[in-house]
Amino acid sequence: MELKKLEVPTTSITEVKKSPMDVFSQAREAGTAVYVFNREKIAGVMLTQEQYETLLQELHELRARPNQQPIQEVESEQVSVKGMEDFSNTLRKALITGSTMSAKNVDERMVALGFITKKTGFGGVIDMIHELNETGKLVYQLRKKSENKTITAEIIAEHDNNSHLFDKLIIRKIYLKTI
Repeated sequence: MELKKLEVPTTSITEVKKSPMDVFSQAREAGTAVYVFNREKIAGVMLTQEQYETLLQELHELRARPNQQPIQEVESEQVSVKGMEDFSNTLRKALITGSTMSAKNVDERMVALGFITKKTGFGGVIDMIHELNETGKLVYQLRKKSENKTITAEIIAEHDNNSHLFDKLIIRKIYLKTI
């Protein structure tokens, strides 16, 4: 059996008892939740207040449109690579257009799909926000070439001015292209 490495920070229940504020700091620095283990099993997850409120806000936005299906726009332009339809579906599930996400979360999901990260330094999304403000999109390149073609994903988005967090994006459309 192969063990999976979690892509998020982890801690033990003992560490939480010793210093819960350290765990909150860890969540804030990582920009994600911290999984808390008790005897090698996940006992829970710790979030900062800001992270929790962001999740509640996103949930509220999703519930505010109960009869409306999420806009699922992933278009393949000039992509005739075998298996790209499945990849488009996977991308569609990872990044729902019309939704609000943090730039860090967008980048983490793109990296999980095999794209090259846009972040600079530890958790640095400032260059991503700058690119988005200048061009109106984020362009990702797939690490592996398929049939000797480079595949890119253009994420058309805009900065969410209603959010209290500087890196919130509203995803409008995603294009897959080959170069």
